[in-house]
Amino acid sequence: MAQLTNADYRKNSFEPRIAVVQLIFGIIYGFVTGIGIILAFRVLEATGQQPWLQYFFVVLFGILAGKSFYIYAKTRIAQNTGIQVVAKVDNIVPTHGITIVEGMLIMPDETTLPIESRFAGETVAHELKRFLDENKTKKLPALLVNKDTKHPRGQFLVKTRAGHLDPEYMNSLKTSK
Repeated sequence: MAQLTNADYRKNSFEPRIAVVQLIFGIIYGFVTGIGIILAFRVLEATGQQPWLQYFFVVLFGILAGKSFYIYAKTRIAQNTGIQVVAKVDNIVPTHGITIVEGMLIMPDETTLPIESRFAGETVAHELKRFLDENKTKKLPALLVNKDTKHPRGQFLVKTRAGHLDPEYMNSLKTSK
């Protein structure tokens, strides 16, 4: 079997935090679009000439706002329609203040998909390793999105709080084994 690289794990990973960032940018672009419309009307009233520069920026920022809201909606829909599956943990790496968990998502048709999830704090890596060792398992729950497309994506479903594993979530994993 060929050795997987970090890029192999990353390209199949689903990152829902992108949706929040796109929503924020969409709101900002929307405000800029609104301000551009107001400025265009003020220039038209004051000079009687068409404010082509304002029109250009209104259209530009309107397109950017639309794109951001589209990415937000598409990501949220994918997250809400994803299915829960199991993923085998291959590697847990604490580095530069984050924890990187790499593994193979087991798809419903029994094929595998390399995925990677990142979590805040290096402590998560040590706690997650200890949890997996104590429970003698290498598997964690995962979310598979866009499974019926050419490019399915996945993420590990691990909840953290303030740079540590969420104890309530870990207890729920123990009881659902």
